[in-house]
Amino acid sequence: METKSLKRLYEFNPKIKHKIRGLPDLGKKSNGNDFSWEVQKIYNMFSLYGNDLYKINNPKLSSIDSRSLGGGSPMKTKIFGPCKDKMIEFLKFDDMHEYPLAAGDETSRKEVLEYLKHEGIKRFDDLSIDNIIFTVSSTQAFNFITKIISRPNDVILMTGPNYGLFTFVPERTNSLNVEILPLSEDDDWYVNPNKLEKRIDEINKKLEYTFGNSLGYIPKVVAFLNENPHNPLGKVMNHKNIDLLKSIGEVCMKKGVFVIDDIIYRDLTYDRNDLAVPMSTFPELFDNTIMITGLSKSYGQASLRSGMIVANESIIRAVRNLIFQTMDSSPIIQAKALSGAFNASKERYLEYDKYFNPIIDEYIYRLNVLKVLVNGIEIIKDEALKKRIINDIKENLDKEFDFKEIIKGIPNVDFVPKTLPDSGFFELLDFTKLKNKQAEGRVIKNETELLKYLYGQEKIKLILGQSMAWPNEDELVGRVTSALDLYKLINYMAAMNRCIRKLK
Repeated sequence: METKSLKRLYEFNPKIKHKIRGLPDLGKKSNGNDFSWEVQKIYNMFSLYGNDLYKINNPKLSSIDSRSLGGGSPMKTKIFGPCKDKMIEFLKFDDMHEYPLAAGDETSRKEVLEYLKHEGIKRFDDLSIDNIIFTVSSTQAFNFITKIISRPNDVILMTGPNYGLFTFVPERTNSLNVEILPLSEDDDWYVNPNKLEKRIDEINKKLEYTFGNSLGYIPKVVAFLNENPHNPLGKVMNHKNIDLLKSIGEVCMKKGVFVIDDIIYRDLTYDRNDLAVPMSTFPELFDNTIMITGLSKSYGQASLRSGMIVANESIIRAVRNLIFQTMDSSPIIQAKALSGAFNASKERYLEYDKYFNPIIDEYIYRLNVLKVLVNGIEIIKDEALKKRIINDIKENLDKEFDFKEIIKGIPNVDFVPKTLPDSGFFELLDFTKLKNKQAEGRVIKNETELLKYLYGQEKIKLILGQSMAWPNEDELVGRVTSALDLYKLINYMAAMNRCIRKLK
């Protein structure tokens, strides 16, 4: 029943009146304006991916669930043992009557502090628990940070490609603008410090020209989001290219730009002897770096929503104030889980290797399975590996698909050059050769038509280039995940194979 109260509510918030399937509303800028052009393009593609696709009706597929290759959840694994132990130990005390501190449980922060020191995080002054705060997810951490360090019309600079959902955060929280630093195959898809510096200068000059001092201040680039390992490219800056990492940090410090150092994929680095290096390991860069991480991507606990910020005490105090003003304090169970994952005990490091070594082996194996499903079985030169993959495909492939056709790979589809990951579980596929091909009355002219075709034919969903600010608009690029279990990965890619073979 629509009461008077509800009717009034709908007048200024009409979107909540109607039930829709898919993603919740992605929002607008905090001042009510539309997103900036770069973010609006991402918004449009996410709206298609998350909502509009469901309007496509193919009666033949009514009994089939969406075959989503675009999910962001990690591979199904057990919870990291020390995290579970910490949470169970806390619950056994049966003593949860007190509210925790806004900064997070002090005992847990002390344990995390020792871990940070062990991992080489340092500053010129002593590192302390006052440099650490816990949040409900790294997304909340990013929300808080962008609000704290900026004023309206300031700019957060991100790479293209990027983690598309993060592009909405700054514009929603403080009416910022997001600008893109395009990455390039010429740079092996790493950040080029010279191009970074030039881009910062270009944006600052544009902001000064646009606003002058009309706001009482001149907006500027206030932060660069540095993802290490990168999402979605899986590029890692470790000791092999540590000079590049330091150069990025030095450019930002010289320009008065914070580095938001997102290292949440660090523990999924494939080279177990050389993980991604946090920017905060350079003591001269610590106070210009705001590090965020959490448990979701690596430790089998995406549903727990545990995040953490490591930064200058002033940043931490500001985050603490925001937590207190919005939810009083963060749940202590997250703090216990974080201290289970991030502590310096010998037991933790022993469990760490036992836990992650087989996980990384499995991610690398699934990447090889995906290579076969895209490029064909002959891409694998190791005979034992080839035999294992063939057996797994045979065992998991549904009878509706032609095995011999599937192991030939997908025609006119390949991996984007130089993007095979060194971390994580995302892979980038190049569909550009499908341009202007057609089937079932649909011509593949752009990413929108590609996604509608894949979903309309086989209910296949994936994240396309526009959703992640892909820098080359003439290309058709899609992000898929190899974190799916083998049955889904094999059959979803087989459905894509069948679908694409119809295009002429």
